[in-house]
Amino acid sequence: MRVLLVTPSMSALMGGVTVSIGLLAQVLSRKHEVEIWTTTHQSDRIVPALAQAARVRFFPLALRPCFVAPKLVSEVRALGNRFDAINVFHFWTFFGLLGALAASSHRNPIFIHTDGIFLPAALRHHSWKKALARLAGARALLNQFTAAIACNAIEVPAIREWGFRKPVHVLPNAVLPHKAVPGAFRLRHSIPTHAPLVAYLNRFHPIKRVVELCRSFEKVQAANLNVVFVLAGDCSGSYGREVRALAECTGLQARFVGHLTDIEKWELLADADVLCQYSAQESQSNALTEALAAGVPVVISRGCNFESVAAADAGIVVDSVEEMAQATTALLANPGVRARMGQHASEFVSANFGPNAIRRTYEDIISCYTDTLVVP
Repeated sequence: MRVLLVTPSMSALMGGVTVSIGLLAQVLSRKHEVEIWTTTHQSDRIVPALAQAARVRFFPLALRPCFVAPKLVSEVRALGNRFDAINVFHFWTFFGLLGALAASSHRNPIFIHTDGIFLPAALRHHSWKKALARLAGARALLNQFTAAIACNAIEVPAIREWGFRKPVHVLPNAVLPHKAVPGAFRLRHSIPTHAPLVAYLNRFHPIKRVVELCRSFEKVQAANLNVVFVLAGDCSGSYGREVRALAECTGLQARFVGHLTDIEKWELLADADVLCQYSAQESQSNALTEALAAGVPVVISRGCNFESVAAADAGIVVDSVEEMAQATTALLANPGVRARMGQHASEFVSANFGPNAIRRTYEDIISCYTDTLVVP
């Protein structure tokens, strides 16, 4: 089977969706031919593993705000039918328009991957632009796609509410764990081996509620003066600066380590005792799934939409800053519980988000639309 993934950017700095695309490409390439078509936006920051997993074609970026790449139009029209399936990401950009127009003329399925973009919290971001897009016919364009692919069933009602009438499939983001040497991250950042390490690994954006998370960290620190908080992610923007200023003002023992490479990320998870996330809303957080894969118990807000973590005894779901602090403090005080949850976490991810499970799910989706699917 030949699969095409079309996305505005494959820069490692673009966040969770880019990570999801890269993981899907790596998973599918184990059995199928995979190509990625993208723009020259930050092409020097592409995840190195992708170059090995898939053929990547870069198209000149003509206009940055909407990722307009005119040459892609002619290429999709001319060569799109060579692929058994085309997967389009980032609906709110030029690529959503491109995919919708191509879907009306191609015989093979063209899917739009939603990645949480129709959830209420996401729609509130630049809400006036999305309202304008809706008036301008975005709903009609959306319905040109063969089907939608969401990464969490929580998205389905939101997609329907936005007016999508075609089938909606659920394909979770895959996880490809990497072995890391324990102690390497602590050594590089001069964190004592005996100090409890609480990690945050995500974007600095208001929807992630990192300010509120730091408020909970203050309470954890009051109960355990030795704890060190590591916040990983690009914090150079206005919200990141706000979080750093709060940490400095309150005396929080926080290390802001910036954007991590793939190796550094897994080294952090190898040394973390707990990972915390207090997002207002998520579809499927790659950071959480990766932490679980590494055997790190998590404490998460209900807005993360990952209730199955608690059911698997791999973490704790909370509803307030106070509960976040209490749960984190309790886990740090009980290494036996952390070890048990960590074991359950890695088993949970292996069964539900491993490469073979995700590849089979994708193949099942494609088989609904083509009778020519060939699995090597």
